[in-house]
Order: sequence, then C-alpha cells, then structure tokens
Amino acid sequence: MPKKYISFQGLHGAYSDLVCRKFYKDYLTFPCDSFEEAISAVEKKKAELALIPVENNIAGRVADMHFLLEKINLKIVAEHYHKIEHHLMTKKNLNFSKIKRVFSHAHALNQCRESIKKLKIKPFNFIDTAGAAKYISESDLEDSAAIASKLASEIYHLKIIKKNVQDSKNNITRFLVFSRQSKKIDLKKKVITSIVFNTNNLPASLYKALGGFASNSINLTRLESFFVNKDFKQFSFLVDVESHPESLNFKKALKILNLYSTKVKMIGYFEASDFRN
Repeated sequence: MPKKYISFQGLHGAYSDLVCRKFYKDYLTFPCDSFEEAISAVEKKKAELALIPVENNIAGRVADMHFLLEKINLKIVAEHYHKIEHHLMTKKNLNFSKIKRVFSHAHALNQCRESIKKLKIKPFNFIDTAGAAKYISESDLEDSAAIASKLASEIYHLKIIKKNVQDSKNNITRFLVFSRQSKKIDLKKKVITSIVFNTNNLPASLYKALGGFASNSINLTRLESFFVNKDFKQFSFLVDVESHPESLNFKKALKILNLYSTKVKMIGYFEASDFRN
C-alpha cells in the first residue's frame, strides 16, 4: 500500500503534528517550515492533506491564512478541535529553583503567562513549541526549560517536570484540513461551508451581501475581514455558514451574495465537528 502524507507547519512534536496523528492514523506526518509550504506540499502532490491551525479560543486567530485563500486551489474538507495542554520540560529533572529561562512559541508563552510569573522564570520566544523542545534537548543549558506538548517531550527525550502549565484549562484550537478535492457529503448532515468574498468600500455593502443568509435562515458562525490591497479601499471577508452548498436556501443566499460582491470564492465545505454540538 502506498504511503499517504499529511503536511503541517512546524517540527515533529508540534501540536499540529499531534492532531494529525490523532485524527489521521493512517497517514505519515510531513513537517514544513511555513503554512504556505504545508499548503504547497498538497498542491505539488507531496502530501494528500494539509492541517492548519486557524483560531484559538484564548489567542484568537492563529495562522494568518487570508493571503493564501485568494490564491490556493485546495478545498477545506474537515475541521478538528483540540484541547491544548502545555507542559514544562527539561533535559533532566531539575528543581524549579534552578530554572531561570523558558523557551516556547509566543502564543504558548502568552497562554502560560501566570504560571511563568509564579515560577519566576524569564520567557523567551521561539519559532514554535516543538522547536523549543528540540533546542533544549540539543543544548548544554542547565537552567532552561521548554513549554511544549507531551509528544515533543517523547520525541526529544525531555522530562516533563510540570504538567498543564496553561493558565486556562479550556484552551481549544480549531484546525482545518485542506485537500485537492472536495468530499461529497449527504444533504442531511450538518455541514459548514466556507466562503471568501470581496466587497467595495461602500455604505451597507456587507449588510446587503450577507442579507441573503439572514432571509434564508442560514446561521453565520465566523466572519473575518482583511484588506485586498494596501490602499484600504477594498475588503475581503471570510465567512463560515451552517449550510450545505447544494441546499436550496444556500443557493438563494449565494445569488444575493454574488449580486453585491465583486468576487465570490467557495473554499470548501465539510461535516461540522461533534465539538460544535
């Protein structure tokens, strides 16, 4: 049987790697240096799927994918929610009093801010959590630790000296999965459809463009805006709606969206995660 790959941004042991292994056990994980490279791996058929973190209930937007959404030809085919558990780890079982520095990704450090203060250690930004773990494992530092996943501690042979150092125990990240082709989903399933569209910078343009979803009883679960150009004159919007693209109500709403938009692009539809229930 040929090997199947799922790409992600980061090193082995990153949270994206962990989520890939959790939900796609039949796939080998394919680490990439950037989100763009992870997407490109699927476009170039080096991987079948790409998993990208998009939002966190504490840190907000995670991956700034918007500049890619206009260009890529991939489709979103799944969403996954994962509880993030940060662990403090070192090369050996050091006493907390000997730890002076901790390395991790900026988001992770921010999510562990209070714990870091209580431990009286100085935080240092690193490119990602798994990279921080790898750095500690390969360094000669005896006064430093990393904040990363349990998987990272196993891969880089580090000792977890304090589990769950995140300030909030309800730290959830949403991930999207991209593929070259959409999956067919039964109309009876609860489906999320993602759309990117552009409007002119005119009064009520967004209100009019989205009016069809309201009049057809379709719920919006996500709405984000970003600039199309650098002149602040045109905006692009990313929306997630609770509707199958083949439903009659969606088709009616889409007609109105097209009427008041300069560009509309459906970037995927997928079965809603059980986490939403």
